[in-house]
Amino acid sequence: MLKTNPSPQEGRGGWRGWMAAISMGMLVMALALVLDGCGGGTDIAGVGSGGSGTASGTVSGFGSVIVDGVEYADTSATVQRVDSNGVLQNTALQLGQRVRVVYGSSNTAQSIEVVSQLVGPVTSLPDSNGWLQVLGQWVRVVNSASDATRSTPTVLDGYSATSAIASSDPVEVFGSWVWDDSKSATVLVATRIEKLSAVPALVQLGGVVQALSSSGFRLNASSGTLVQSSALPSGLANGQVVQVWATQANWAAASSSVAVQATRVLLSEPTLADLGSNDSLRLSGLASQFDASARTVVVQGTTVQLASGTGVDEAALARGEFVSLQVQRVGDTLVASTATLRSGSAANDDLGGMNVLMGVTSGIDWTTSTVLFNLRGVDVQAAAAVIDSSCLAVSLTANVSVRVEGNVLVPGQPVTATRVSCSLTVATDAVMDVQGTVSSVQTASSSLVLHTAQGDINATWDGNTFFAQSPATLTGQQVEVEGIWSASTLLLRTVRLAP
Repeated sequence: MLKTNPSPQEGRGGWRGWMAAISMGMLVMALALVLDGCGGGTDIAGVGSGGSGTASGTVSGFGSVIVDGVEYADTSATVQRVDSNGVLQNTALQLGQRVRVVYGSSNTAQSIEVVSQLVGPVTSLPDSNGWLQVLGQWVRVVNSASDATRSTPTVLDGYSATSAIASSDPVEVFGSWVWDDSKSATVLVATRIEKLSAVPALVQLGGVVQALSSSGFRLNASSGTLVQSSALPSGLANGQVVQVWATQANWAAASSSVAVQATRVLLSEPTLADLGSNDSLRLSGLASQFDASARTVVVQGTTVQLASGTGVDEAALARGEFVSLQVQRVGDTLVASTATLRSGSAANDDLGGMNVLMGVTSGIDWTTSTVLFNLRGVDVQAAAAVIDSSCLAVSLTANVSVRVEGNVLVPGQPVTATRVSCSLTVATDAVMDVQGTVSSVQTASSSLVLHTAQGDINATWDGNTFFAQSPATLTGQQVEVEGIWSASTLLLRTVRLAP
């Protein structure tokens, strides 16, 4: 019952077609950008301001989905990822993942693609500064909220601390690719590292293309991993970010002079060719290779020109701080009309510096000195002092809307809440967290019955539902689900076995 869609090349062709369809509505924005380049100082509409386009960034919370502090309604959106065969499959969103969101008016997401950077074994253990290697590529764990780049601490899933990461552990890593002088290479500053149950049959390398030839390239450094492929992506260029799949055996046999023979190479970020002249892109990540003379900056392998009159702390860009750019294509150049740094943003626009979680749940005792609970798949710890009085009278059996604000302070630890508030008013489109036992499954009608402490719940699924395992195998199993109430039935979004 897992949904299979066309290949990423076909899907992204459809994405370009969709973007073209909305481009007439963006014409005024394009004109505004040209004026800005002439010193007019006019902002353009786009992601986060009610326009339409694409956003590339990191999941920083859930209400609907929140990407670098901007919320996108995702009730009807597909949530997918590319598998090793190049096919888009349904998946679940997690804190710290890098994603690409195609959205319409009022920040309504149409599609969300999860984009991992590395999937394979740990090949060098973390040192005291958080440096490790995965598949021979440099990765840095952000260990503190005071990191000079203004990155949030890395989310660890399956590890209680960075020191618990072991050699040969199979992991999946998300983050921002940036040049690092100390390594003389492009490195991945990790936003999320997840321990996997096993190394997949095809490992996934990634990084920035260097020394491109007709048959291959090197990853992340002039002497980096050599990759060869008989089918390189059209328009591939030095400096672009790619995903590379190869067999475990082939990767293990490679060396500085023996190439990894890729089974598939895909571009990882939107390129100049992907954007029409009126399309809008919000691109967020760590600034890299800032050129003050040319006023260009690289974010996730994408070189962007800062428009004339765009005010920004250039010293912060040079330090490699987290930045969010509002970008459009002007001729053959990607131009940013606004550049917002996390260090300089207002408290109500922190670009994902704060994690915000919103959902409906039950069964939480709010009266203990420290409350530990899970909301939207994220572990949270909240001291009594940060829990609003609106939570204290809620019964264990009542469905309650909960909002959490907080941060991961140390990798591997729960989100530490700075504020928790509750409401017994449940919105019709609210996402509900439910735990229970599957008492029956009807695959023909795409429905099941979930037995919970509050009683039996009738639930259905559709082509956008993600199952961690086949629904036909779930009868009698304890599960955790997320879903949306619709006509007294829970429409399932994700279904996982309970830990």
